[in-house]
Amino acid sequence: MKKNNLTNQVLIAVFILCYATSSLLAQQPPSSRRDTAFFQPLLENVHLKPIIIGSNGRYYYGGQRLRNQYSLEIPFGEMDDPEVNRYFTRARTIRAVGSVISALPGIYFLVTSRSVGGRGVSRQTFWITYFGAIGVSLTSNLVANAQLRRAVNTYNSRLGRPRIGLSAEPLPNNSVAFGLSLKKVF
Repeated sequence: MKKNNLTNQVLIAVFILCYATSSLLAQQPPSSRRDTAFFQPLLENVHLKPIIIGSNGRYYYGGQRLRNQYSLEIPFGEMDDPEVNRYFTRARTIRAVGSVISALPGIYFLVTSRSVGGRGVSRQTFWITYFGAIGVSLTSNLVANAQLRRAVNTYNSRLGRPRIGLSAEPLPNNSVAFGLSLKKVF
């Protein structure tokens, strides 16, 4: 009898614990669920178009050429994807830091050439810093463009919606092959 009574008490305690937990979870405010990503982008991003990178390195959105790379901020902001935004802000930061660093030698030469009693800058120092600034500028632009391409590729992959369909393919021996297809469309 004691064993049966103990089992009943354990079952009641488990029931009360489950009931309390479920009632606490039911009182939480609704949150956006990330496990419904298959259905959610279909309704949110219908108006967005894919970004196409031309062979000349230009970006096209909706068939129109964008004037500069910073114009991509508008479709990226509309999608509001954290990964795309992170790549885009990295590209902007890298490009800005590269511009500032490549401008520092010019400022240094202006300051040292105007200093009173200064001898100026030697030719060797001038050429080393000049080509160093060009190297920093080119490198930062290459890295920023790589980050921007990653942002565009991620944007396009998140924009695509999967479609499931049936396929019927005629075979040469007068039979038909049936199957399922899954493809991403914009």
